Amino acid sequence: MCSQRLPLVPVLTVLIAITAFGCVGETQSAAEWDGTVRDSGGVQLVQNFGAPLWTDETRWTLTELLKIGTVSGDPDYQFGAIGGFAVLSDGRMVVADRMAQHLRFFSPEGEHIRTVGKAGSGPGEFGPGGMSVLRAAGDTLLVPDWANMQVHQIASDGEWLASWRFAPEGGWAVRGWDDTPTGRVVSQMTPLRTPDSQVTDTLDLVLARDVRGAVLDTVARVPSSKFFRRSGDAPEWHFYAGDPDFDLLPEGGIVTGRSDHYRLKWYDVNGDLARIVSLAREKLPFTDEDRTLVMNRIDRILRDADLPPARVAQLKSAVHFEDTYPAYRRFVCGPEGTVWVQHVRPISQLSSGEQENFGLAPDPPGTQDWDVFDREGRYLGIVTLPQRFDFRRVLRDKVYGIWEDELDVQHLMVLQIDQLAG
Repeated sequence: MCSQRLPLVPVLTVLIAITAFGCVGETQSAAEWDGTVRDSGGVQLVQNFGAPLWTDETRWTLTELLKIGTVSGDPDYQFGAIGGFAVLSDGRMVVADRMAQHLRFFSPEGEHIRTVGKAGSGPGEFGPGGMSVLRAAGDTLLVPDWANMQVHQIASDGEWLASWRFAPEGGWAVRGWDDTPTGRVVSQMTPLRTPDSQVTDTLDLVLARDVRGAVLDTVARVPSSKFFRRSGDAPEWHFYAGDPDFDLLPEGGIVTGRSDHYRLKWYDVNGDLARIVSLAREKLPFTDEDRTLVMNRIDRILRDADLPPARVAQLKSAVHFEDTYPAYRRFVCGPEGTVWVQHVRPISQLSSGEQENFGLAPDPPGTQDWDVFDREGRYLGIVTLPQRFDFRRVLRDKVYGIWEDELDVQHLMVLQIDQLAG
């Protein structure tokens, strides 16, 4: 989930969708779309077969607008490890550097304004490791601090307001956080899994929260991850079995899905299922070469942990794989009601350096190609993002993400969708 993740719209007519989408073009009609729509109990079933609605003239293109970061020089512009960032309503950007353990504020033009916080576990301090930043109502910033199991509440000018805990309780633990451009903040809650517990729920909860952590509403119930399971007392890891994801639409509602099938569920602002969108695309095979590369990576990590050979062998025997990769890697809700879905990149297609260091996550690596669907669920085509660019969010006509140069130095990068500019 782009969520920190650690993750729907009102049903509009085709005429409204075409009018709102300058990218489709006035001369391009819905009849040129190769998909089908049928009704099932008031839910639209939208099936796409892969022919894009975009033409060469109407396809969205991206232009680099801003890049913040440097290899050397002013330390205010050097990032150790960007854990996340937020964009305030006036265009200012707030970056969480989880290595430096602080927040940095930048102007819309990319000029450093101030730095807030420092390493530690007391007031005004952030713990090591996991750290992100969300924009809540009124431009209040919420910073999930996983090491200290707290969320810190910070004003838009950098003033430290309060902190509250999110430790596991009531049989639930926080799996991730997400926000929207409107300032809506949610937490994904997953049932606690312990060796002696009886699993009674296989769904996660998505809860809307206020700036003090109070639960406002249950937004959705989504499938729990298949990545970690228990067979009796023994743990099992199921790589690339298909992980659940969700993302919030800016105007309300939510999109959910599990990547083992190319099928997304769109819920409206009232929580009612509005449409199910699918794309007919064959999944990529998970080959013997892919399996060997993943097991070699696991072996190196376990041996670097200085575990005894018997323990290494035991843990490796608990690793399982599917015959195919997931249908997609993850998805993000974009402008004009669009949904962007990332293609999967097989491990065997990584460079030799990437094969040595890729992360062992529930979902596989992704390519820079993203499928784009319009607000009616019709397949528009592919947007290709820059190499080494980690796409995080879209706000109006701008795409925000983290870009790494050839030296693996991170930058905050902003791209502009040319067809939506202005």
